[in-house]
Amino acid sequence: MSDRPLKLPARFRLALLGKGALLAGLGAGFGWLGVEAWAKWHWHLLARLSGVALCAVAGGFLLWAAGLALLDVLRGEALVSTGAVALKSRRAGYSLKLPSGRFVEYILHNPWQRLTPGKTYTVTYGRHSGVLVAPPREEPAS
Repeated sequence: MSDRPLKLPARFRLALLGKGALLAGLGAGFGWLGVEAWAKWHWHLLARLSGVALCAVAGGFLLWAAGLALLDVLRGEALVSTGAVALKSRRAGYSLKLPSGRFVEYILHNPWQRLTPGKTYTVTYGRHSGVLVAPPREEPAS
């Protein structure tokens, strides 16, 4: 595996800014729902606490993911890595697994060629967000 630093393309910085803003908005929405659950629900205390906890976890995760996207926008760093293996299933939201164990994903959908599960690819992705910023290139079988 080789991780070479690279400049993040401007169009993907803009796309990551949009994705980060969307995730931050969703996270803030869950925060608002948590406040509403606490302030306006007239149910039992346990139900109110459960609603607040659920909203806090969901909102916190979304804000964390938004922060990673925005960090890539600000720093503009991408990494190139070889040996990324296409996953058989994308149910978890990830598309490829790097030799380091880290997962990378498409920004929202795959705008490039379809990946063949189990094959290895060279990928370019945002350093912090793990979002692909260039088409994966299939590596020759060894």
